[in-house]
Amino acid sequence: MNLNNNKGLTLLEIVIALALSLVIIVILLAALRLGYKSQEKGTERAEITQKMRIIGDRITWLIRGVYPYYLKRSDIQRIYFDGRGDRLGFVTTSVDSFGKGPEDSAGLKWVSLYTDNNGLTIREKVFFLEDVFDDSGGKVYLLDPEVRKLEIEYFDVPEDEKEGTWVTQWDPDDKKYFPSAVKVKISFEHNGRTTVMPELIVSINIRKKLNL
Repeated sequence: MNLNNNKGLTLLEIVIALALSLVIIVILLAALRLGYKSQEKGTERAEITQKMRIIGDRITWLIRGVYPYYLKRSDIQRIYFDGRGDRLGFVTTSVDSFGKGPEDSAGLKWVSLYTDNNGLTIREKVFFLEDVFDDSGGKVYLLDPEVRKLEIEYFDVPEDEKEGTWVTQWDPDDKKYFPSAVKVKISFEHNGRTTVMPELIVSINIRKKLNL
């Protein structure tokens, strides 16, 4: 009988086993960290996508309801569509059926879209009041606090012409008709990163010229 047969682990074998265990732990931690980062990025992408969808749907819904309302008096003759490079005002049929305010109860309302220090803001007024072009009063609510920039263009197709051009202003005291489409560019900051939304191009099916 061989009493010198030692089946225990040597110091070298223990060191190797510990080293292998450490390598496995490092690999597992790296995999967990990578999975966490992937999940975090996926969640952020989902949040950004949801934000763009909400903003885009709301703005598109409002602009598609543009109504050809105009004021004709001895002293004032103008369309109710005030288009600038960084804000837009118009009368729309897109009203909140659940709204209890006078802005929605009439079936039409004046809407202004613009950005300020608070973010993307919407101002609503009763459409037939004469102060709708003033940047005050009405009901104001914040659509998105992370929007930092709003750029708007208007597709101008004059009567009896087939081709048009994009312009950055639509003066209600000068224009006697409505733009054929509105292009909206929006950028916002989310988690410290700036995101530029795909352009929104909304058609306006109004070709009514004022008989002034």
